[in-house]
Amino acid sequence: MIKKTTLLLLCLLSFNVVADDIIAIQQLKNFLDNTQSLSARFQQKLVDEYGGLMQQSAGTLNMQKPGKFRWDYILPYSQNIISNGKKIWMYDSELEQVNIRPYDQVQSSPINLLDNQKLDDQFVLESLPFAENQYWVRLTPKNSESDFKKMLLGLQNGKIKSMRFRDNFNQQTDIEFEQLIVNPKFKKDNFEFVAPEGTDVMGDF
Repeated sequence: MIKKTTLLLLCLLSFNVVADDIIAIQQLKNFLDNTQSLSARFQQKLVDEYGGLMQQSAGTLNMQKPGKFRWDYILPYSQNIISNGKKIWMYDSELEQVNIRPYDQVQSSPINLLDNQKLDDQFVLESLPFAENQYWVRLTPKNSESDFKKMLLGLQNGKIKSMRFRDNFNQQTDIEFEQLIVNPKFKKDNFEFVAPEGTDVMGDF
């Protein structure tokens, strides 16, 4: 009788693990499939490989398929990362400098996750235990030239709540989203950038 009970408990535990795997990964895929655009506020921190805090920042995020996004940093100083789907502007107001890159250079970056429709082709997906009131999915890039080693995505109520990724310098960026709105409407020029007069322009333009 004891053996049968133990076997039953093991089966139930195994079923729960499989169920959590299905729930977490399917929630992520459903979110990406049903999201054409989003807006949110975010809090971000950068820590070194030993867990020491290097930087804290905050701002707003707008994204729209295909390929359009803007991360507007408000704290600790104004900085903008904007893409119109063809090129990306990285503007630092303090340095009065903008760097321009082709959009296709960040195809494997966390910054354009919303556009990624082939997760299984580009990442190894693994579910992690439910924690912090979130379902967690770990994404490991299959491309060795990716900007990051691994990324954790936390989902709450079917929406992305947290993003944590470790780069190739073993630094970790943690982003927490607040007031996330799915499928908002944006103005046509929301994802364009015009450099202020006197700005140093560098990069591919």
